[in-house]
Amino acid sequence: MTIYRWDLDKTYLETDFHSWRGLYRSATEPAHEKRNVPGSASLLRALASERGAKVVIVSGSPTQLREVLTEKLRLDGVRFDELHLKDNLGNLKRGRFRAIKGQFGYKLPLLLQGRVGLGSGNREMLFGDDAEVDALVYSVFADVVAGRLRAAELSRIMEAAGAYPDAISTALATLPQIATGDVVDRIFIHLDRGMPPAHFAELGGRVVPVYSWFQAALVLVEAGRLTPQSALTVGEELLKARALTVTALANHVQDLLRRRLVSPSIGPRLEAAADEALADLAASCAVRAAWLGPIEGVAPPLRPAHIDYLSLLGRFGKKEEG
Repeated sequence: MTIYRWDLDKTYLETDFHSWRGLYRSATEPAHEKRNVPGSASLLRALASERGAKVVIVSGSPTQLREVLTEKLRLDGVRFDELHLKDNLGNLKRGRFRAIKGQFGYKLPLLLQGRVGLGSGNREMLFGDDAEVDALVYSVFADVVAGRLRAAELSRIMEAAGAYPDAISTALATLPQIATGDVVDRIFIHLDRGMPPAHFAELGGRVVPVYSWFQAALVLVEAGRLTPQSALTVGEELLKARALTVTALANHVQDLLRRRLVSPSIGPRLEAAADEALADLAASCAVRAAWLGPIEGVAPPLRPAHIDYLSLLGRFGKKEEG
C-alpha cells in the first residue's frame, strides 16, 4: 500500500493567509467557490485511483470547515480515507496561541500516529508547500520512522520549533508503536512563494520542490506511480486554468531534466501516450527535452547522512511566539 499524505492550503487549495479579506473568504466561501491550486485535483484523483492507495489529508484548516472541505473534495471527484483538521477554536480558548500557527506540534504527532500498525512495506509520499515548514516537518517524520532520529533528538527539534509539551509527549509516546523503516519515498513541495529549489538542498533529493503539479506528476511517472496519460491530464488542467502555457510546461520538463529528476525518455513517453487534444503539449515537452542534450553530474542522495534540523529551523521558520 502507498499512503499519499496531503496538506490542503496552498497545496491543494489556493488560500490567501496574508490579508484579512483572504482569511475571511477562506472561512466563509462555499465549497463550489473554493479554488484549486491548478493541477492538484487531477493529480490527487489519479493517485487516489491507484490500487491499494490510501489518501490522508492533514490540514491546518479549522475543524469548523470539515463539512465544506468534504463537499469541495466530493465536487472535485477526490476519494480520501482520512481528513484531519486543527482545533483552532480549542487552542484559542486554552490560550495556546503558538498552536494556532504552529505546524510541528500539530502535524508531526498526527503523522507519527498514522504509522502505528503499519509495516515497512507500506510506503509514503507526502505533499506540501513552501508557505510553511512542510518540507522540514515531513523530513523529520521520515527520519524518525527510519530510526535516524532518536526520541531525545525529536524532543529537542519539536521544542525548538515551538511545540507545546503535550504535543511533544504525544509524539514520543507513539515511537515504540512504530515499525522502523525507510518508508518515505518522496516529499513534494509546491513552490507557492517561489523559493528556489536550492533552498531545500540540505534536505536531500527525497524532497522534490516543484513549480507546478505537472512536474510532480512527471516525477511520479518516472517512479512508476502514474501513467504518462495521467501526467498529461494534470498538464491539461493547468492549461485550462490558464495557469501556465504549453511553452511554460515544456520548460518545466527541462527543469526536471536539469535536476536529474526524470530521464530523457520522458518526452517520447508523453508523445506515445498523448491523444489528439494533448498532442501539442506532449510534442513541445519532447522537443524541449531533446534540445537539452546529455546532463552531466549525479543526482543528490535521497537521504543525506545527517541533517542539522535545529540549524534549518531558523531558515524555514522560526519558533512562533505566543
